[in-house]
Amino acid sequence: MNKENHRDQENQKSTGLKRQKYSTSNKKETLRYVMKMLSIVLAILIVLGGVLGLFWVLNILNETPEIQAKNIYDYIEQNSIIYDNVGEQMEVVGKEEKRIIVPLEKIPETMQEAIVAVEDERFWEHSGLDYRRIVGATWNNLTTDSRQGGSTITQQLAKNVYLTHEQTLRRKIQDAYYAKEIESQLSKEKILEAYLNTINLGGQNHGVEAASQAYFSKPVSELDLVESALIAGITQHPARYSPIRYIPSDEVLEDHVVYGDYHDYTIIFDERTVPRYRTVLGQMLRNDYITEDEYREALEESERLDERINPSRFDEEDISGQFGEFIRAEVMEGFVEDGMSIDQARQKISTGGLRIYSTLDPEMQNIMEEEFQNPDNFPPSFRDSAGNLLRDEQGNVQPQGAMIISNPYTGEIKALMGGRETLGSGSFNRAVGTGRPVGSSIKPLAAFLPALDNDHTVASVIDDLPVYFDFNDPERRHPQNVGDTGYLGLINLREALSISSNVSATKLLDELDPTVAGSNAVMQQYLNELGIEHHTYDYSTVLGSGSASPYAMNRAYNAIANRGVYKDLVAFTHVKDSSGNVLLDNRGKIGFGEGSRRVVGEDVAYLLTDMMQHAVTPANEGYGWQAAIRPNNEGIPVAGKTGTSQEQKDAWFVGYTPYLSAATWIGYDRGEPLGRSSEVSARLWSKVMGRIHDEEGYSNQEFARPGNIIEVEVCRISGKLPTDLCERDPRGSQVVTELFIEGTEPTEHCEAHVSVHVHRSSGGRPRWFHLPMFLEERVYFVRPEPYDPAEHDGIKPRDYEYQLPVD
Repeated sequence: MNKENHRDQENQKSTGLKRQKYSTSNKKETLRYVMKMLSIVLAILIVLGGVLGLFWVLNILNETPEIQAKNIYDYIEQNSIIYDNVGEQMEVVGKEEKRIIVPLEKIPETMQEAIVAVEDERFWEHSGLDYRRIVGATWNNLTTDSRQGGSTITQQLAKNVYLTHEQTLRRKIQDAYYAKEIESQLSKEKILEAYLNTINLGGQNHGVEAASQAYFSKPVSELDLVESALIAGITQHPARYSPIRYIPSDEVLEDHVVYGDYHDYTIIFDERTVPRYRTVLGQMLRNDYITEDEYREALEESERLDERINPSRFDEEDISGQFGEFIRAEVMEGFVEDGMSIDQARQKISTGGLRIYSTLDPEMQNIMEEEFQNPDNFPPSFRDSAGNLLRDEQGNVQPQGAMIISNPYTGEIKALMGGRETLGSGSFNRAVGTGRPVGSSIKPLAAFLPALDNDHTVASVIDDLPVYFDFNDPERRHPQNVGDTGYLGLINLREALSISSNVSATKLLDELDPTVAGSNAVMQQYLNELGIEHHTYDYSTVLGSGSASPYAMNRAYNAIANRGVYKDLVAFTHVKDSSGNVLLDNRGKIGFGEGSRRVVGEDVAYLLTDMMQHAVTPANEGYGWQAAIRPNNEGIPVAGKTGTSQEQKDAWFVGYTPYLSAATWIGYDRGEPLGRSSEVSARLWSKVMGRIHDEEGYSNQEFARPGNIIEVEVCRISGKLPTDLCERDPRGSQVVTELFIEGTEPTEHCEAHVSVHVHRSSGGRPRWFHLPMFLEERVYFVRPEPYDPAEHDGIKPRDYEYQLPVD
């Protein structure tokens, strides 16, 4: 090979190597360039993504409403609470959630520490977000199948109050933002307080107070370490760790710890709460909230947790259900009168955290409930072959009943039953509803009270004879006395009321004014003053054709019991908001305050009370004797009146003692005849009121007699001062001691009794041919107006044979 060829070969090699080196170098450069460009693009994308993400976050925050955390409770719907008359919680208003807000100072430190230990152990150190916990929760979720939360107490509070519980990144950003806002506006103590009042603690219970009441039937302020730890353990999974569970009653096993029944379910202890309770104790020990000794002692209690549970019955339909509904209606009416709309008032009561202080007496309510549950106190009810009470298509046992008890001197309602065996809330409240025909229970108010207040006395005499007050048919005898009473002849007002004479009541009404229209107007005036209003007022009204509720009748009778002063009935004394501000105040109505008016004088009211007491006293054979709560109506007397509507469809007793008043009604909702008279209501009234007076320890006491009431002997059939002839009446002495308002007592002597000589055998007037030996002196009475049975289909009154014979 020559040099030239060799050189060419060397050059070719060199050129190839150079080309190879250039190619490799070019590829590397290209790769570096691509990587550089990719890095730039990625950086741009990251920056762009960050910018876009930032804009997205900013947009979310921009759309997130601003909050004023200092007004955090304005955003929290909380239940209103109704208390009884001794301040005990009676009912929690609202069924969706139960939340009762309490200040932090009323929450035991053990409760606070248990929650912090198990929910957010660095709560007192972080400023709303616990980054250490967030990183730990994220790593745990990536490396395990668990889903551990990283939210702080502050974030959970933000979620509970301002946000929903949806699991989205958007919501996470918002609760982090709100957490920072809350921390900047509220102290740690206020944050913890709000959280403790909002957390879900099983079922409808939100907040530690609601949970304490639900599981232990006591306020949170009374919880100890064991009870606090048990409640704190519920927060992680309320449905799983609640200490009680509802299961179908037919699934209850022998080893279940049973607390009671609720409709078709049984309340049992849930064992799943025990390990969670132990976890809470461990966290409290680890965070130095409890000592080793406290930990061991509380741990031993885990074997007896079921004994600690005392479930509240506030969720159930209890004895105060209808009373509570009535109170809510009264409070709503008060708010509407103050300018709220009905919807605003309803919302305020449901979610405004009101504190409503009622007048209900729990002991009296319990007694009434027990007696209403006793079927022996009612006419026979429809039953199936097994003896179970049957219900109509509305779900009601028939016949029904209602009762209301109040203090006549203050107007406070003490107990109320709107029906027997009622099912569910919203059931018809017969105690305050539209009312039913009141029968003769209206007579004292419509006839006897106006008469006593207008020139009549208790001794005033009425001739109980056939009358014709059917103005459409003047030939028809109307009204007639019921039963076997017949026509009674000359009787005074006391006896007329005691035997519930229809004739006497109507004649009394007729005597109130010279005209029919005038008499009706006088009656209407008194009834309206007593709070009873009917669509029409005529002579049938005095016999009880008009309808009224037990509430209205009780209120009207209270005016007589309260010495002639009418008072509105009061179901609640006052209402406060959750901050303690008084929103509604009825305390001015208690006693002789607002809503009071004098209807008659104290003396007139006392006379009517004494007449109605006479009607309830068995020795006097009054129709209301079965309402007496003491033998022969002595010791603690009862004054009142029975009432039976047409065809015995309604049975009433309305009355009072020196301590309490009450109205009772029994009847079918659809108005079928009871087949019983008012005695059934009188007996029920007596049982309820008798037990109450016994258990309250009321001492024997008479009705207070005014100083101007005097006693005067009078003739029963004339109402005037007696003569010796009054004592010689063939029926026995007609001299009685009667009560009068001083100055109204009679001043004239009886002229009704006369002494005449008659033929001994015939009883006729002496004839000229009658020898003196066949004559004798007899005492008769003379009617104020002559009465001839022949003009009235031969009807003779009870006293006809004792009147002076007519030739």
